[in-house]
Amino acid sequence: MKNTVLLFLIACLPAFTQQKLILNTTDSDVHWKGKMWMSNDSHEGTIRFNSGSLTMDKSGKITAANFEIDMNTIKTKDARPDKDGLAEHLKSEDFFAVKKFPKAYFAGTKIDKTTVPGNYSVQGNLTIKGVQKQIVFMVKIQPNPTSTKVTGELTLFRSWWGVSYKAPDFLSSLKNDLIAEEVPIKLNLVFGK
Repeated sequence: MKNTVLLFLIACLPAFTQQKLILNTTDSDVHWKGKMWMSNDSHEGTIRFNSGSLTMDKSGKITAANFEIDMNTIKTKDARPDKDGLAEHLKSEDFFAVKKFPKAYFAGTKIDKTTVPGNYSVQGNLTIKGVQKQIVFMVKIQPNPTSTKVTGELTLFRSWWGVSYKAPDFLSSLKNDLIAEEVPIKLNLVFGK
């Protein structure tokens, strides 16, 4: 009997030493901005998650962060309610080839507190179109009694994932319809407890 109780306690130990926060996919999104290369013209939009989680140890250190992004949810903010032509183009082979790659993934590999309270440095692997790239960015984590909010900003470079439609290059530098390489991103994440 003692051995059975001991084995049960050992099996349950991880549950007592870590906490898993589940992403609220309804209240969470990624805000993106696409800009023209040589003008101030831009489009903004969102993309949503299928799932996500943060795992913390008993001291509050984040030990894992995993997210699945639904590429079919790309939307633009200035689209007509009945038709989002830009979003459909972004889903096409010119950009993210969503029929072939309907999901993107992020897995944190190193998450450290900074000297600023609530701020963390996040390093991890972002997989888009089947291509995995390591990225580093900062987030602010704001816990409260009912949920935990995470916000952050970063810049992605679309060529890292082979998205080169209308990309600037030396031979086309005089054209004004080129799309900037940089894509500013804002994270708005809410986790339940």
